[in-house]
Amino acid sequence: MILAPLGGLTKTAQDGRSLTVVGTHGSCDDGPTVKTLETSGSLVLSASTTGSEDGPRPLGERIVLDAFTDRPVPYGEWPGTSQSWS
Repeated sequence: MILAPLGGLTKTAQDGRSLTVVGTHGSCDDGPTVKTLETSGSLVLSASTTGSEDGPRPLGERIVLDAFTDRPVPYGEWPGTSQSWS
């Protein structure tokens, strides 16, 4: 299972027992699926894709980005310095 982001809540049934969310997916899979975990105080939606290849793809020439800084991840051991990617 490869987790995927939800595109948003679009509709709640009038009786409050079902809802519609947008599930995103890529061109290399069969489509989105959403599982739920219900508690007395929340409903947790876990979106994933189906039919995708198992495991990560090789890195190849792709750049590695840090979601926190929105910048490339520096190469080298932390906390050492590395080349700049600017």
